[in-house]
Amino acid sequence: METPRSPLIGVYVHIPYCRTICPYCDFVKRPIKGTVPPAFLNALCSEIDAFDGASEVDGVFFGGGTPSLIAVDDFARVMDALRARFSLTPDAEVTLEANPDDVTPELMNAWTASGVNRISMGVQSFNDEALRYLGRRHDADGARRACGLVAERLPNWNMDLIFGVPPLEEWRATLETCRSFQPAHVSAYGLTYEAGTPFGKRANEAIDDETYLNQFHEVDAVLDEYERYEVSNLARPGFQCALNLRYWHNEEYAGFGPAAYSYLSGVRSRNCVKTDEYIAAPGSKQESIRLSEREVRVETLIQHFRLKRGLEKAYYEARFGASLDSDFGPVLQGLVARGLLLEAEGFIRPTPKGFELNNEIGLALVG
Repeated sequence: METPRSPLIGVYVHIPYCRTICPYCDFVKRPIKGTVPPAFLNALCSEIDAFDGASEVDGVFFGGGTPSLIAVDDFARVMDALRARFSLTPDAEVTLEANPDDVTPELMNAWTASGVNRISMGVQSFNDEALRYLGRRHDADGARRACGLVAERLPNWNMDLIFGVPPLEEWRATLETCRSFQPAHVSAYGLTYEAGTPFGKRANEAIDDETYLNQFHEVDAVLDEYERYEVSNLARPGFQCALNLRYWHNEEYAGFGPAAYSYLSGVRSRNCVKTDEYIAAPGSKQESIRLSEREVRVETLIQHFRLKRGLEKAYYEARFGASLDSDFGPVLQGLVARGLLLEAEGFIRPTPKGFELNNEIGLALVG
């Protein structure tokens, strides 16, 4: 049985700076010409040092923004701050998101020397026309060069890809190139046209549902050596993303940096969003909400049902002291009847249709 309630926590560090702003991105970020400013690094290390809570960590994830913009010495300083405040387990996974145009042999050596043992590469496509559409700085040759460098040095690395991008007929070629580099993990997301982004004004360009599902399934057809263990994530055995599994198990994590979320002791909080405000008051919160026991249970189901493995009934009972059937029996049976969930061998898990329409599961549980 899956063990509930690990005493460990995960850590997310948000670096909000980018050389250019991708028109589809709705994460908190700001443009920068040079390296990450000292004032931000001082604030970040101050927030880490002031953290009051669990001290043992099994996963660290540097996201953004573009964490690979941090100067080598500054990155080592942040890692030192984390080690001074937390005890990293011997097998802790330390992930750094990187853009292909930032990756060099020298930086790879410096990152790994500082403790990075996993790179998440923002490739998105191996087609130049698609990359121009997405507003990316690198081209297909640059992506191939960077992937080759990472593949030579790290067995554990992720490739980020985006589908639903013109020219649509090139998606399979991108997947085949991805397969040739043999990453341990692949994240494949459908392009979204989010309000508040430049692409938000171009929502009429979004692909239709049938095309979306065709490209979604093409991922599995080409990357057939991988397991789609989560709606948008595939991995080779033993290479599922440690911090993301914490999110999907609804377990605890601490977030540092502007707009970073934390989930600790039943409280979900978010740091202030504006970078200047964060620098002036590191760790100040924009919101902090204590979830009710019912909300924690609902979110645990929603997150587990993003996973192919689903939710083990015995795990739920051990974690919450109540049976899954008594808490959610009617709504779960309704989802089974709709073909979105399947009950078997002590588990309730999403069906292939439930993966395709995963939001429908969440809406039913919240409702």
